[in-house]
Amino acid sequence: MDPGMSSIFLASAPLRRRSEAIGNRHTKALLNASLVLVVLVLSACASTEEAGNGDATREDAPSLRRGFYLEPTTEEVHTIQVYRTGNETAIPLLHLGSNETITVAFDLLESDSRPLSVFFYHADRNWRRDLVPAEYLRSFHRDDLLDYRPSLATDISYVHYAYEFPNSSIDFRLSGNYVLRITEQGLEDEVLFERPFFVSEQSTGVDLRLDNVLVAGRGYTSVQPFVRFTPPTATTNAFDYLVCFVRNDQYASARCTDRPSLAVQPDISFFLDPYESFEPSPAEYFLDLSEIRVGGRIDFTDLSVQPPEAAIAPDYARFSGTGLAPFLNGQTVVESVVRNVIDPEVSAQYARVFFRFVPVDERRVSGRIVLTGSFNNWAYDEENTLTWNPERRRYEVDILLKQGHYEYRYLVENPRLREAMSGAAPRFQNLYTTFIYLSDVRISTDRLISVTGVLMNY
Repeated sequence: MDPGMSSIFLASAPLRRRSEAIGNRHTKALLNASLVLVVLVLSACASTEEAGNGDATREDAPSLRRGFYLEPTTEEVHTIQVYRTGNETAIPLLHLGSNETITVAFDLLESDSRPLSVFFYHADRNWRRDLVPAEYLRSFHRDDLLDYRPSLATDISYVHYAYEFPNSSIDFRLSGNYVLRITEQGLEDEVLFERPFFVSEQSTGVDLRLDNVLVAGRGYTSVQPFVRFTPPTATTNAFDYLVCFVRNDQYASARCTDRPSLAVQPDISFFLDPYESFEPSPAEYFLDLSEIRVGGRIDFTDLSVQPPEAAIAPDYARFSGTGLAPFLNGQTVVESVVRNVIDPEVSAQYARVFFRFVPVDERRVSGRIVLTGSFNNWAYDEENTLTWNPERRRYEVDILLKQGHYEYRYLVENPRLREAMSGAAPRFQNLYTTFIYLSDVRISTDRLISVTGVLMNY
């Protein structure tokens, strides 16, 4: 068990305000409306609803994601990490009143260093930013990022930023959903990027159980979560609670319910119906770019160009990622895995990485194929659309990545190709996390009373 996060129980079981651009330097292509992958966030509403039929960017199951919007990430920002300090794969969760901190780390692909600012916003269960700063912060509404360093002896120059909170300037009064915004110094609307994080009260113990269930039409057994807890106070109404279940930090695919079972009073239980349960998804592909050299899944490198180039072994539609890859929980990992340089934060290199995807029978298909992964917060980004290479009979795209470990997948529009990909072997390890919200009329928002997770070996 990770000692810094007592509520995440690692145990084996049988079991995403402004829509306009901020200026050319601060814009990026918005998500395509017909094939949208919401930035990984936990969105919730008061009842379950169907996800878009056949949407290639999310799982074919009920999902609750109303009201959430994050400002797009600007082009100069790369390698964003937001995690509980000390564990690059941990979800960005704080326990209210604890000594824990969250780390925000990222690079600006520029030569000039400058201070930036961070702003914090509280949100309700539907991710509506609902309170004024004095209601949820003990001190200031924003802080400055003064810990930044230029890269050292790298082919591409960048400035690395690191920030930890809570600190002497930032502390939280309330639990709940939060959004942090990184901006130009003191300019709240000059946004570089936004990310969600969570503050939990941990005011009640939670029993989270995962069951394997057979669902008609699914090739593998699904995972049906059950949660049972005792309300922190006896006066709360069971119907004021909302429970959301998340798999592998994939907040866009959260499954939520507000239908309590009162059969175990004074406890309350929540569960998903079998058809709302988590269908096993093919394992993500794993990329070990800790060293830019041939080996593992890196077929070819060219260190004579700037930046250096690396070609990844082709990915085949009928085969998912390997189950033997380390568990990253959908995150990018840099500092703990890049060991060929003394200080990975500022000495790790950026490389142009070439990805290759081979469709069924090596035949071109209709519709787009888009690369997504931990490197872009699992967003649907048209800039990462693959191009068909008729000579090699495969789709190709290249992106700029920092040395580290990454998970990624391909988003496809073609239904037949998507069906073929769905038959691949499912992911072996999955972290299931439950978020329990309580609507509190006294403070006119939702509290996050507990967060608990279980690592399941499928």
